[in-house]
Amino acid sequence: MPIDDIYLSQPPCELYPRDPRWPLGLSDLPDAPTSICVAGELPLVRQAVAIVGTRAADADAIAFARQLAAALAGAGVTIVSGGAYGIDAAAHEGALDVGGKTIAVLATGLRRAYPSTHGQLFSAIARSGALIAEADRDGRALPWAFLRRNRLIAALATTVVVVQAPVKSGALSTATWAKRLKRRLFAVPAPAWDPRGAGCIALLREGARICTSAADVLSLRPSGAEQIALPGLGAARELNDDDDLPESSTQVLAELGARARHPDELAERLDMQAAQVHEALLNLVLAGLARQQADG
Repeated sequence: MPIDDIYLSQPPCELYPRDPRWPLGLSDLPDAPTSICVAGELPLVRQAVAIVGTRAADADAIAFARQLAAALAGAGVTIVSGGAYGIDAAAHEGALDVGGKTIAVLATGLRRAYPSTHGQLFSAIARSGALIAEADRDGRALPWAFLRRNRLIAALATTVVVVQAPVKSGALSTATWAKRLKRRLFAVPAPAWDPRGAGCIALLREGARICTSAADVLSLRPSGAEQIALPGLGAARELNDDDDLPESSTQVLAELGARARHPDELAERLDMQAAQVHEALLNLVLAGLARQQADG
C-alpha cells in the first residue's frame, strides 16, 4: 500500500537542487540526483551519521547498532540508513527510541517502499524525520537501485559507520562512497572467525577508524562545528588518536574483548596485582573505553 496514503499527514514533495531544503551533501556526488522525493520533513542536519551493515546481522550486532544510534541521536546527531532488514532497521529504531531524528534512503519509489513489512517503521521515520527516494513514486525494488541508493546514504552523512558486513555486502559500497566523498569512515571490529564481519576487518586494514561506542564517533567533530558531548560524559575523548592512558590500562584494554572478564581473570592473564587491575579498569571506565557489568 502507498506510504503517502497510509502513514503521512501530508503528501510527499519533490525537491530540486535549487530548493533551499535540498540536502547540500548530495551536491558532492559526481552523479548527483536531479531531484528527490521526500516523505516527512528533512531535519536541519548539523551532524549526520550513517549506520549501515548486513541484512543478515546477528543479535549482538543488531543490539549494538540500535544502542549506537540511540546514543548518537540522543546527542543531537541525525541517523541515516537504508531502511532494510538487520543493521539498517536497528539504526532507525535506535534513533526513534530516544525521540531523535532519522532519515531512511529508499532504493524504491515511496509507494513501493521496500521491505513492505517495514510499514510501521517507515511511518515512524516519516513522522520523526524523512523518507527519501530518488526513484519515481512507483519505482520497484530493482537490484541495481540498491547500490545507487548507497551513494546517497554516504553523501547525506558527515560520518559512515559499518557495524557488521561480509566481504560481499552493499554496506561496503556505502563505505567506498564515503571514502570517495571524504566522509569519515568507521568500522566495528569483528571476530576473525565470523564471516559476517570480514568486511569490517578489511575496512580497518584499509584505514577506517575503529568504532566501539558512540564516543569514538563523537570525538571527531565536523569541520567548523562544535564538538558534541555524550550526555553525562562531558566532551568525548579522541579515542582513535594517541591516548594518554597509563601503560597498565592500555594492557588491560588490549586483553578485554566483547565478553565480560572478571578482574581476577585479567590479573592472572596479565600477571598483575589485583589492585593494579582495578585501577586500570577504573581509568578505562572513566575514559568511556569499558563498562562494568554484573559478571565483569
